[in-house]
Amino acid sequence: MKKEKHSLPLWSKSLIALVFIGVAGFLYTATSIILEFRTISLRSTDKAYMQVCAQKIARFPQPLPAGYEYTYDLDFDWFNVALLVVEHVSDKQKIYFICHLNDSSEAIAAKELLDRFYDIGITTESATCKFTDVKTKGELEVGSEKMLYMTGLLKDANGRVYEGLVGCIRNTQKKKTLLVWSLSEPGKALNMEVCTNLLKSLPSL
Repeated sequence: MKKEKHSLPLWSKSLIALVFIGVAGFLYTATSIILEFRTISLRSTDKAYMQVCAQKIARFPQPLPAGYEYTYDLDFDWFNVALLVVEHVSDKQKIYFICHLNDSSEAIAAKELLDRFYDIGITTESATCKFTDVKTKGELEVGSEKMLYMTGLLKDANGRVYEGLVGCIRNTQKKKTLLVWSLSEPGKALNMEVCTNLLKSLPSL
């Protein structure tokens, strides 16, 4: 006798279809993320793309002022965030720029961001340190913008002492917030002119 073939009930077919769609969606998203991060990684040391990323952050002069060069960038298009590192070659001092490119009107004010910076400290690829003392606070003219900044002493987990600068510009019209920071070598003073000369070369965000 032939066995009767019973088709699956409708609810079971629907469940299988939903699982299939869910798995396919997850694989598509995971693949897209992997490809995006691969693209970000490839661009990070591409000299031509660094200039593209720089212009997203601010109107950096092309070429950069004498003595400065791009080191790397991280352009997170999905999150509207771009990071750029510029180095002053002769003394190996780096200036870090990170910009949120689509701020809401409720975004944190520049002064509050600086206060948070003091609590969080500075992290670079070679050091993580916390502020122990504030040396100066003020405003710096950056083209048509005003940057709130502070300098101070910092210390890492091994007790090494640094000097650092953190700054913030918020332009509500362009929906941009720019954070800037720079850190000295352990036991050395920060060369403020390295930071200010580059910042003053920017006409605006």
